[in-house]
Amino acid sequence: MNSRIIANYAVGFLISVLLFPVMLVTSIQLVTYDQNFYASQYARLNTADNIGMSAGDLERVTGELLDYISGRLDSLDNITAEINGEIRPVFNEREKLHMVDVKDLFNFASRVRNISLAGIVLLFIILYYLSHKQPLRFFAASYLTAAAMLLLLLIIAVPIIKSNFTYYWDQFHYLFFDNDLWILNPETDIMIQMVPEPFFNQAVTRVIIYFAAGSLVLGFISFWLLRKSRKRYQINRT
Repeated sequence: MNSRIIANYAVGFLISVLLFPVMLVTSIQLVTYDQNFYASQYARLNTADNIGMSAGDLERVTGELLDYISGRLDSLDNITAEINGEIRPVFNEREKLHMVDVKDLFNFASRVRNISLAGIVLLFIILYYLSHKQPLRFFAASYLTAAAMLLLLLIIAVPIIKSNFTYYWDQFHYLFFDNDLWILNPETDIMIQMVPEPFFNQAVTRVIIYFAAGSLVLGFISFWLLRKSRKRYQINRT
């Protein structure tokens, strides 16, 4: 195998690796902004009754919270609802400060995805010329290798995380937040009452399912492309 072919596979592998953060961030956003998912979890966890809020108000507050994360709402200051018979601000100062951090984290994730997409486009252009206009063949082979490595990692990591979700969920917060604002009181703080740990357990599970499904679809496409290119190569040789 000459150095040019090795370079083709290396570039294809880099493209494959950059696809994973794109799919992961997209999976997170699909779950985060899916109000049907919130509704199903609220019903399962009896969230409205536990908070003392009507289902209609809970749905509205959730929509406003998601608007804030996505940048369509500037502040959480004016979000009010009737809670246990009293019309009051839904979120206290600690919760609002934590959501500033959450919004920043989502913005960071979006930047990572966009940079990854730009890298994928640039590397595909490089691969196109490096491979004599046959980039899909090298990308497909490289993606299958990268996906197999990812699958092995998921097989090992997912059961470990699920076996002690609380511990690893805390580690996630220690890694991505430089303060303890995320430690909320389930007795008094509406935010954690809306989305307690069982909610996030299901959310993470759904993110993994979406991510794995996207990876498998690309795997099947890559397998088909590789098989097609090999058949074409055999025909050309004969």
